[in-house]
Amino acid sequence: MKKMLLAIGIIVTLAACSDSDESSVNENTVEDGNAANENNAIDHGIVEDKEEKKKDVGFTVDDEGNIIAAEVPEEPANELFAAYKEYIAAFNSEDIDRYMNTIAQNPDGFDREEDKEALTQAFKAYDSVYETSDETIVKYEENRAEVFAALNVKMKAANSDDAIEQSARQVVVFKKEDDEWKVSGVHLVGDQ
Repeated sequence: MKKMLLAIGIIVTLAACSDSDESSVNENTVEDGNAANENNAIDHGIVEDKEEKKKDVGFTVDDEGNIIAAEVPEEPANELFAAYKEYIAAFNSEDIDRYMNTIAQNPDGFDREEDKEALTQAFKAYDSVYETSDETIVKYEENRAEVFAALNVKMKAANSDDAIEQSARQVVVFKKEDDEWKVSGVHLVGDQ
């Protein structure tokens, strides 16, 4: 079972790689919370280009704890939700070519070839399923957008009946490539 917990951590991490050098850890101390910190869910940033300023990745909640949606025209919103749905379906199908078709050629948040190699190995060793809910476009620009979702990962070793589940919140960064929305970065926000 310890191997399974480690593996689920690896798969969730693979699907949530970022360029930041530090990891976000909630140790349930007084210092945890919404402090301005490079890897905080409220102020989590990636560098799109060494010359370009840091872009914040994250989401905002209202007083009741609901995710605040960005204002997005209907057509781009439909395209983004379709791209997100295909990204999740491609992962769940464990079809590496289909999955890689959802990924940007030059992603900003991870190395495309490293991601492909690691997921190919993970797909062979584990049966994994992503279930999402509360999908919300939280940031939108003409060629860049972010989709928030609550994520439940179910995973078991390919030759075992032992299964585990992990819940988290995730923000997937999309960018336009050849007039299509492609995954450019994935940020795991943390356990729910």
